[in-house]
Parts: sequence; structure tokens; C-alpha cells
Amino acid sequence: MRESWLRTFFAVAACSWMPHWSCHYYRLETGSSFVVGSWEFSRLDSVVSLLVYSALIAINLAAIAKLRWRLPATLVSGLLHLMIGSLHALRLFEPFRFEVFGYTWSRAASLREAIIVLPFGLLSLWVARLLKQEVLNYHQDVDPGR
Repeated sequence: MRESWLRTFFAVAACSWMPHWSCHYYRLETGSSFVVGSWEFSRLDSVVSLLVYSALIAINLAAIAKLRWRLPATLVSGLLHLMIGSLHALRLFEPFRFEVFGYTWSRAASLREAIIVLPFGLLSLWVARLLKQEVLNYHQDVDPGR
């Protein structure tokens, strides 16, 4: 895979977590609500979310330059994007309460989120598959007896 493309991919992947991070940051700063179904996020829930999103941003930034972080970054980002996108897609068929900053998140917004997040999750897993294949090919070239 082309190195320049991979570096760009991981930079975009790091950026993809910023809206989620900033949502919890803003929520904490304003004391506004964040509700998904029956789960009303507490301040601690949002602090933990900030830490998780910070870790996701960091691992993707590290993956720009560090090869060993690339496969874990693509797998985790891919799976979590698919989870978030699936949550929004589910909401289109089985509406449930979704509130951000004290406002109801519309079904149209969930549709847009699913349209953006699900393909990026699939792209991330596709990149993970290509990276895994490159690693396997490298080990076969270095140690053909493996």
C-alpha cells in the first residue's frame, strides 16, 4: 500500500473522532444533556468518553508514523465506527430517545451520521485487511519456513 495514502488515512481517522470528543467536551462545559435511549450520560460518563476518544485520536496519530500501531488503529476505529453507525441506523427503524445538548437529535441527522460513519468503518476494516496481508507477506519473505 502507498505510504502517503496510509498517512492521510490515519490523519483522517484521527480527525473522525474529534466531533465525538468535542460533543462530550462541550456537554461538560455547558452542563447540557446527552441521552441515548435510556442512558442519560453523567459527567463521569462524558469524562470517560473524552478519555476513550482521546485514546482513539492518539492511536491514529501514532499510526501515521509507527507501523506497529496501524493494524490495531484500523481494527478499533473500524469496529467502533460500525457500532456508532449501526446505532444511528437502528434509530431510523426503531426510534429511541437521542438528545444532544438538550435538543432532540433528528432522524435525518441519524441518517446523515449513518451514511458517513458506516462506510468509514467498512473502509477502516478493509485497510486493516490489507495491512494484515502485507504483514503476512513480509513475514513469508523474511522467513519462508513460517
